[in-house]
Amino acid sequence: MLSLILALKFVHMIAVAVMFGTWLGIALFMVFAHRMGHTSVVALISVFVVRAELGVMASAVVLQPLIGIPLAVAIGASMSAYWLEVSVAIYAAVVLVWMGGLLIEMRIRRLSRDAAVAKAPLPPSYRRLFWVWSLLTVMGLGGMIAIMGLMVWQPEWS
Repeated sequence: MLSLILALKFVHMIAVAVMFGTWLGIALFMVFAHRMGHTSVVALISVFVVRAELGVMASAVVLQPLIGIPLAVAIGASMSAYWLEVSVAIYAAVVLVWMGGLLIEMRIRRLSRDAAVAKAPLPPSYRRLFWVWSLLTVMGLGGMIAIMGLMVWQPEWS
């Protein structure tokens, strides 16, 4: 049983690392592209970002609860444990925030590609989208940090 628990923990932690690392890397590249201010750079980076989100991040997002629930059962955690309920609630919020950010990234990809093809500057709507995306990204990464803290400390409500 111990080797099953360790295997589940390992896969669960890898999925968390992939989610957090991918999201942080995507955020850095989006900010770098935005700060460059070149339409073609934003267009190219947004293509790569959406691919990474759909290929890497989406897989980790799906894998996380598929491993987390069996792990909680294997370690004997009550499904009504405070830390587990809060972790699941934050995870649901993080997934919603991630999905919202992904939709914005897709819009940014389309806007920037259209502007690059037309050799035009980025439209004013891009700036608004970028700032909403930035806010969602900070919230999502903060939620991921909170979940990691709950997984490590497993606080009890008394």
